[in-house]
Amino acid sequence: MKNLAAAIFTLLTTISPALADAVDEMIATDRAFALMAADKGVPAAFSAYASVDVRMFPDGGQPYAGRDELIKRFSKWPEGAEMKWDPVEGMAAPGGDFGFTWGRYVFSQTKEDGSEFVEHGKYVSIWRKEDGAWKFVADIGNANPAPNTAD
Repeated sequence: MKNLAAAIFTLLTTISPALADAVDEMIATDRAFALMAADKGVPAAFSAYASVDVRMFPDGGQPYAGRDELIKRFSKWPEGAEMKWDPVEGMAAPGGDFGFTWGRYVFSQTKEDGSEFVEHGKYVSIWRKEDGAWKFVADIGNANPAPNTAD
């Protein structure tokens, strides 16, 4: 029984750092993705970080599949609209090559009448390591009230 417990402990301490590294890599990739969106624009960032077989689940819209379809839909991104996000945490599968991050986003746009539209929300991005780089294979986001800053 002691040998079994020792083997389990050794296995867990060996796997845990690998999974932590995978989560850290995904969170770093998600942050780089957000920085690219701020620098180069949301359509360019989504195109660069999406897997070829990506699945998208837009808030209030029908799901769709494929990077080509993503590029087509993001070509209609509103002029001057911004989306900023920040991952909160993530989890990785035991193999360390698949997992997810989730976080919060803020979408803002100046409307034609000059008023400002701001939407807060949360998202989940599912990531897969492809040829050594993390690509998102699914993205799910939806609106929610602005977070309470007193919390």
